[in-house]
Amino acid sequence: MNTRRLLLIALAGLGALTGHGLQWKTDTLTVATTPFQQTQDVVFEFTNTSTKPVALVDLQTNCDCLDVSADQQTYAPGARGVLKARFTIGDRAGLYERLITVVTDESPTPVRLMVRIEVPETATASPRSVSWTVNEPPAAKTVDLAPAPGLEINFAEAQATNDAFAARLETLEPGRRYRLHLTPRSTAAPASAAIRVFGREKSGRDVVVSAYASVQ
Repeated sequence: MNTRRLLLIALAGLGALTGHGLQWKTDTLTVATTPFQQTQDVVFEFTNTSTKPVALVDLQTNCDCLDVSADQQTYAPGARGVLKARFTIGDRAGLYERLITVVTDESPTPVRLMVRIEVPETATASPRSVSWTVNEPPAAKTVDLAPAPGLEINFAEAQATNDAFAARLETLEPGRRYRLHLTPRSTAAPASAAIRVFGREKSGRDVVVSAYASVQ
């Protein structure tokens, strides 16, 4: 494909973008939450730069964890508006990308907005998983647990979801450093389990950290 054709395609795409009556301040928002936060709100701002009213026909998200609403349905020429999106965090941790699709009555092409939300872990497990090969000697392997900076968590119990593994929790430094000892009862056949480690942060909030073990 030659340079002139690439330029024509780029200009066509730009025309389609600016052809929308609603001009958005940004189409992507990135936010970071704090430990134990339950929800996170983000706001997209826009202006109707066209010469006629624009109505919102439909608002969609690609996840039940994200709710979205507008401050009104129809925007007069020159009017400003906002979309408010609320992300329900629950027990999630990591980086989450969610889409909002905005359909209006002035264009058959919807606008897509991106929400990026960084959710910190309350505690880390290192390594997150351990494994043995079939018929390997069933020696114990360890996972170190540590609260996120600024938190103090007292872990008290470890439970494996499969009785094929034994889990023992060792306290190295109360509230700050723990070690999980994992041992398969046998390596004669493949098996796997999640190990849930239960604790409580000094604020009184319950914490559950997961590690994983497998014979493969």
